Parts: sequence; structure tokens; C-alpha cells
Amino acid sequence: MRTNDSMNFRTLLFSFGLVVLAAGCKKEYDTPPERILPTGSVLTVAQLRGLYTGTTKKFVGDSSVYAVVTADEQSGNLYKNIYVQDQTGAIVMRLLNSGGLYQGDSIRIYLTGTVLSAYAGMLQLDSVDVDNNIIKQATLVNVVPRTITVSQATPELQGYLVRMENVQFIAPDTALTYADPIAQSTLNRTLENCNGNAVLVRTSGYSNFAGTRIPNGKGTFVGVLSQFQSDMQLYIRNINEVQMTGSRCGEAACVPAINVNEGFGSVANGVDVLLDCWLNVLTTGSRKWKGTEAGSELYASVAPPSFNATSEAWLISPPVVFSPGMSLAFSSAIGGTWQHDGLSIQVTTDINLQNGTDVSNATWISITGVPLAGSSTAVGAWVTSGAIALDSYLTAGVPFVIGFKYNSSPGQVTPYRLDNVLIQ
Repeated sequence: MRTNDSMNFRTLLFSFGLVVLAAGCKKEYDTPPERILPTGSVLTVAQLRGLYTGTTKKFVGDSSVYAVVTADEQSGNLYKNIYVQDQTGAIVMRLLNSGGLYQGDSIRIYLTGTVLSAYAGMLQLDSVDVDNNIIKQATLVNVVPRTITVSQATPELQGYLVRMENVQFIAPDTALTYADPIAQSTLNRTLENCNGNAVLVRTSGYSNFAGTRIPNGKGTFVGVLSQFQSDMQLYIRNINEVQMTGSRCGEAACVPAINVNEGFGSVANGVDVLLDCWLNVLTTGSRKWKGTEAGSELYASVAPPSFNATSEAWLISPPVVFSPGMSLAFSSAIGGTWQHDGLSIQVTTDINLQNGTDVSNATWISITGVPLAGSSTAVGAWVTSGAIALDSYLTAGVPFVIGFKYNSSPGQVTPYRLDNVLIQ
């Protein structure tokens, strides 16, 4: 019994030693140090862009920029290129290594070691190391695209996330794909509006939609705006943001609608107004209604070509089916010194109008008592018509159109402006 007790004691002691030894050999891992990048002076994106004076600038010292990622590499259309913007401006970042940043990331860019330069006219923040120059502040931040016209795609909006409405790819491109996925070649396609203004869409052969066929319709386009020499270029960030299923320019069926809401946001400055189902015709003279841009405002305007010109120009709405209680509203302004009341508002149920002869032969009724810009109105000051009841002019269920008629004669050539037409 003593021998067994002694052996059991030694076994217990040995086992205890092993436990102690195992505990003593347990490895303690160090907690990785938290990465801290100095903030230094804080610049906006506009201030960052303003530092470029034509010479490459490498940042030293401590400074930062806060921005949100608007386009990343996930679709394969961009490689080592990330677009960012804040409330003041936008810029493309060229990464040293791919990955790590995603659309919606709110970031602080620590500028030390990065380089501000221009490549073929495109300003860029180059040599950005995601590990050493970027601190994420938040994720899934939504940036609303800036809505612009094709003609507004200029170098001043480099890097911005933009949205274009009522645009289409030119007809020859609709038989093609965005790029060549077999040869992995990057290709350009051409986007246009109904006035023929155009901008390039550039797509990488490595993108996940390179082999997708170009849509054969009109609609909306969202992308980031880049530049190569004198060419402005759009890059798609997500193919689902290209929505072009409507009728192409000039092909709309013009079936009478239940309302009209036109703010002339897609007209081109100095170009004849060309909108689906609107008719812009002359019965006398040589100058039609044109798109006009003043600052960021777009509208339709009309004026004769000279002080002695006689003109009759019509801008006629799409057809609408009348229902009781329906009204018309719009805004008018004079575009120069008042000389005469040149604008009148007409309505007709003759909706199959194609040209000036049809317009002259239609049966028009003047809508009276409409507040219009006139002799007491300052140049450029908008006058709102208010809701003009149409019940006394029309019958329920009958389609109609509204005609904005402009007349001028020698010495009476007041230019007029029109915006925000609403029939409902």
C-alpha cells in the first residue's frame, strides 16, 4: 500500500508540473498598435485643386482633405483610380496599389507623400497609398449625382459624379458593345442629346459589362466625368445606372398624356428647342424658339433676328387629354427692353400638327386674362401665371395642345422667355 501511495503521489506531482509548464509556455500576443495619421491643416477639394499651378506638387508636412468616394474599382471599369468629392469639388486619386476603397466610403486623405499633377488635362492626386494616406471615417455615404446637360460636361466639372437626362447613344453605336472583352480593349462610345450635343463614354475591356450591347433607347445616364486632352469622357461606375429604354429622339409616339411638366432642363444653349412631342415652328420669319442658359438656369426664349424683322414663332405643347378642373401654369419674362406685348397663349383641339402650315390652319382660341411679363416687368424677372383654369375652353375627354405664340414686327421686337410649363 505504501508503494502504491508513493507512486500515485509522484504521478500527481508530475501531472501538476506539466500543467504549470503548459501554463508558463502560453504565448501572449501583442495588440497591434492603432494607426494614427496626423491631421494637420485641413483643405477642401476645391482648395486642393487650387494648389496646382501647372507644376507637379509633392506634399510634405501635415495636411488632410475630407471627401467621399463616388466611384471605385469593383466593376473593373476603373483600375487604381478612385473618384472622390466634397461640397466644393471633385478629383480622381491614383492609387499605388489596387483595392481597399469603395463607393460611399467617407475618408480623410493624409496628403504627405502624395503628388498633385495633371495628366492630359485631368487633374489628379497621384501616389496615394491606402495604408498610409487614408483613414476611413464612415461607409455607405450616398452622394447625389449632379444633374447636367451634355453641353455642361466641361473641364470645370472634372471628377464630378453627374447625371444626364434625355440622352441616347448615337445610332451607329447601338450595334456595338461598350468595349471589347475578348481583346480586353478600352473603347469610346458617343452619348448625345436630342440637339446633337455629344460627349464620349469610355469603357475598359476589363469591366464586367464590356460585352454588354449599347442600349438603343433614350433615358438617363450616371457616371463620373473625366478628361483626356480636349475630350471630356464619362466613366460608368455601375451598368445599372444606365437606363435608356424610352423612345429615341424624334421617335416618340406622342399619345395624348394626362399632364405636362416641362422645365426645359435638357435644352441646349443657343440651339432650337427640340423636345419630344413639342412642336417648334415658324409661320413667319426665320428664328424659332431657342434653348437659353443664364448661369445655371435653362429655359426657352424667342426673339426676331433683327430690329426690323417680322416674325411669328410657335412653341406648342405635347397633346393632353382634358379632364374637368385641369389648369395651365408657367413662368414668363422679357429678355430685353420692353417694346411690345409679343407673347400670347392659345389652345386648340387640332392636335395633329406637323408644320407651320398646319399651325396656321388650326382653330386656335386665345386664353385671356393671363399674367404675363410686360411693360412693368424688369428684364429677366420671372412672372408666374398662377393656375389658369381651362374648363371654359375645353370639353372633358378631348385632347388639346397649348400654343405659346410670339409675334414681332419692325420696331416691336421685345424678346421673351418661357419656363416651368405645367398642365395638370
